[in-house]
Amino acid sequence: MKNDRYSGKIKSEFFGKVQEYFKIYRDNKQELDHRIIDNNRWYKSRYNSDPDAVIPEPTTPYLFNVIANKHADAMDNYPEPNILERSEEDTQVAEKLTKILPMQLDLCDFKRTYSRAWWYKLKNGASCYGIFYNPDSGKNGDIDIKRIDLLNMFWEPGIIDIQDSKFVFLTALIDREELKVKYPHMADRFTGGNSMDILTYDDVLGGPDQNILRDKCLVVDCYYKKTDGEKQTVELLKFYDGNILEASEDIGEDGIYDHGMYPFVFDVLYPDEDSPVGFGFVDIVKNPQLYIDKLDGLISRNALISGKTRFMVKDNGGLNEYELSDLSRDIIHVAGSVSDENIRELQAKPMHSFIIQHRQNKIEELKEIAGNRDFQQGDTHGGVTAYSAIVALQQAGEKLARDMLVTGYDAFRDIIYFCIELMRQFYDDPRSYRINRSNGKGEYVTFSKDDLENGYHRAEFDISVSAEKNNPYSRIAQNQTLTELWQMGIFDPKQADASILMLEAMHLDGKEKIIEGLKNLKAEYEENINTELEVNGEKIKSPQHKPAAVGVKTANIQNATQVS
Repeated sequence: MKNDRYSGKIKSEFFGKVQEYFKIYRDNKQELDHRIIDNNRWYKSRYNSDPDAVIPEPTTPYLFNVIANKHADAMDNYPEPNILERSEEDTQVAEKLTKILPMQLDLCDFKRTYSRAWWYKLKNGASCYGIFYNPDSGKNGDIDIKRIDLLNMFWEPGIIDIQDSKFVFLTALIDREELKVKYPHMADRFTGGNSMDILTYDDVLGGPDQNILRDKCLVVDCYYKKTDGEKQTVELLKFYDGNILEASEDIGEDGIYDHGMYPFVFDVLYPDEDSPVGFGFVDIVKNPQLYIDKLDGLISRNALISGKTRFMVKDNGGLNEYELSDLSRDIIHVAGSVSDENIRELQAKPMHSFIIQHRQNKIEELKEIAGNRDFQQGDTHGGVTAYSAIVALQQAGEKLARDMLVTGYDAFRDIIYFCIELMRQFYDDPRSYRINRSNGKGEYVTFSKDDLENGYHRAEFDISVSAEKNNPYSRIAQNQTLTELWQMGIFDPKQADASILMLEAMHLDGKEKIIEGLKNLKAEYEENINTELEVNGEKIKSPQHKPAAVGVKTANIQNATQVS
């Protein structure tokens, strides 16, 4: 009898509906599951492997090269958040969040998660992040950001936005001994009998022994939204093999998350209709890749055949063929005369150059389709050797990469939004963060939910995303611009007003700090130049008697603006 040990608020009719939807969602997602598994084979170049073949089919790694280069573009432009207040009274909170959120992401090991999610996205067309609150992490619990395998996630067919799904299911294979400790009242139910129903890489690609999987139990997390008046919350129902393990409705009325959104963010490469996921580079490039491999196989076979000398020997022709095939022998014995009738050399013709050129054309086609031109990898042709010309060609060729990064930044913005909302809900006690300032000294910032909820006022923010300066070309360009500005005399306090106007019109990262420094420099200059000076016992106020200290300080500030 099912659910005979559950006595919570979840009704059997609702639980039956949940199980029914889970089956429907899984049945409608099988095509995507098989495509993801097939894409992983292509990524690992296992699609042509036949260990029993006399001449193994070649699998050239052009597809891997495309994905590796796109992944490098993503990591070169790793995002960082900038929190912008919507109300003037939230300015200090926005500045504080801008400082602590990168540290919070480091605590989640987000950069590694971001990297793995991009590998997954480039292969399969989409990756998924799960943003959860883990009460067992650290002293007071903490935020967890996980990469979700799409094979283990199920949603309503036909939707585009995951938030529109009636239910969202997330499955996991958990050791049954662990479940027995956590749910001792159901210890005899954890048999592991249903663990083979889930489709995983290991099941299809021949991973671990199936006896290991028999010790696993397929546990399903069902997320659904509940509306009470104007308030919407997200609830969690955890079950195994028709048995409810736990439900958030039994704990309280606020749900597991009171922001009312499913804690999942999809990062889509190339969107598909009627689906929250899309398609990736494997789907686009695998057909040209297969054609290249077939041509490569023909060329390789011809090279083996034409590069080897063989002979046609007449039966009973009096020639010792074993001595003929033994290259260590200097003397070959024959009986009778040797003529073309007894032995004839067989030499295959080399392959026509058109086929070799056709293979090269297909390689160029693959690069064109994937937007993975030679200039993106630092290679040059046609006599282009000037640094500025190479950089210009790279920037022009990276428009596809920039477009690809924009969607990634949109997903990152949603992740930051979820992090702020989890802080608003769960950070009851103040938490301390150590921020490394530009001068190398540490700054300690405390933060709690009270910073976001001050009585009647609820702080709201806009989130701006920019790239960290990991790209060496970006750093070189930034440093060169600052050097040119210094040579133009822009840091001269006598022309600070004109310099500020020029900087405000420029697109220069960090220009706000430069403008603030120029304003301070101008104020100090005017204060010093108007100071009463005593010369030969007489007090005067004259701009011609500028203190020498002002000139020295100006030179020091100019030197400090140059970035090494």
